[in-house]
Amino acid sequence: DQKLARQDRETVSTPFVKTQLDENGILKSIRFENEEKFNFAFDIVDKLAEKSPDKLAMLHVSRDKVERRFTFEDLRRLSNQAANLLTSLGVGKGDCVMLVLKRGYQFWYTLLALHRIGAIAIPATHLLTAKDYVYRANAATVKMMIITGDGDATDHVAEAMPECPTVQFYAVTKHKQAGETWMDYDALVAQQSEEFARPTGEKANKSSDPMLMFFTSGTTGMPKMVQHNFSYPLGHIVTAKYWQQVEENKLHMSVSDSGWAKFGWGKIYGQWGCGAVIFCYDMEAKFNPRHLLEHLEKYKVTTFCAPPTMFRFMLQEDVTKYDLSSIHHCCIAGEPLNPEVFKQWLELTGLKLYEGFGQSESSVMLAN
Repeated sequence: DQKLARQDRETVSTPFVKTQLDENGILKSIRFENEEKFNFAFDIVDKLAEKSPDKLAMLHVSRDKVERRFTFEDLRRLSNQAANLLTSLGVGKGDCVMLVLKRGYQFWYTLLALHRIGAIAIPATHLLTAKDYVYRANAATVKMMIITGDGDATDHVAEAMPECPTVQFYAVTKHKQAGETWMDYDALVAQQSEEFARPTGEKANKSSDPMLMFFTSGTTGMPKMVQHNFSYPLGHIVTAKYWQQVEENKLHMSVSDSGWAKFGWGKIYGQWGCGAVIFCYDMEAKFNPRHLLEHLEKYKVTTFCAPPTMFRFMLQEDVTKYDLSSIHHCCIAGEPLNPEVFKQWLELTGLKLYEGFGQSESSVMLAN
């Protein structure tokens, strides 16, 4: 890309990452600060909060059209509060915590809180049934589950509880079902201190320590556990900058539920490492292409990533009715692309679809 080559010919720098390009604008080398003890919460989010506390990190829009804007200082404060709550319960370094939070804004600061502690986050989809929770909880020795209060996930978890002996704590968001069994997660987080010191000594993490665990989709048998260490976010600098081509202080949208590995590809690590703003539309359970197009137009999204099926459904609407001129780059992942979808989207918007390929075990491996 000639524009990218001109813009970045010398050095591309975020506050923590420096990449050197050759004379053709091709990535030549990449290096990171504090690589041996890297922790995304402290070394990316907190440094951004310290440098630019009012810098927008995320614009979150709920399905009932409530807008929430989170700066990096907001995320530092909220994740510190969540970390204090979790440690007060006895969650520590190496403990596994399952997060079933859909696209709720609580996911972002809770994930950061687990990074601060050195605990292992297990993102999971709300589509799991009771037997799925039992399998995952026992396979990973899960200590705590934090579940969205939106939908029937709590019903499935409640059914699974008797067969999940390692799970000591259950928390639910949105003040739903709070009581003897379920902790009111939002209320308890709000009661905590906004300061959380970086762990030292044996409690401090190394980059090689486990940070994140995904369960695969299980297409050839029971889902397998895929573990990533604390250096994992650094790999997504390439994902965000060179495949998704996110832009400083501009809105990037990846359409993904927090339960999938694609969330880590497109809705937190590389994007914030490159200074972009995450745009999250907490869309309805049943995909509505018209609503998505309306949000892309209204909020002036700059870079956009979605599965090919969503582009196919959007093309069934009159795309020309929407001003999508703010979008500079579109990409896809997750399934094969129909050539006709590529051609129609290019004809109607002037935008090519750039395909990324990878696995739960990796960051982006190929980008076409």
